[in-house]
Amino acid sequence: MKILKCWFPLLFWVFLIFGLSSIPNISPDRIKLPSGSDKIIHYFEYSILALLFYRGLVYDRWNTGNLIAVVVVIAAAGVALTDEFYQSFVPGRDSSFLDLVADFSGVISGTVIYHFFRRDKKNRREES
Repeated sequence: MKILKCWFPLLFWVFLIFGLSSIPNISPDRIKLPSGSDKIIHYFEYSILALLFYRGLVYDRWNTGNLIAVVVVIAAAGVALTDEFYQSFVPGRDSSFLDLVADFSGVISGTVIYHFFRRDKKNRREES
């Protein structure tokens, strides 16, 4: 049961990302999004991915200090690269360097946010 609690949210999110990437012939213009707003979506999509991955590792007691943040960044960036590569094969979709930049920015932001939130929470617990 613990493994579901640790990893199900992350697995669900990864499947959601790839499920949305599998929709053919969808573009920001086609669904009437403002120009550039898809980059914001990419950013938040991958921020959440990093938060969920970090959460899974911490909840699973995989804790080796700052190394955990490095693992999250590398693994989540790997998902982003894989997703962009996959999208290049979906009809009507394309792979974009700027999408990848937004993905990586989200990964780094999500990792930093969780890392500092966790460190702050740990410091407050030690002070009590």
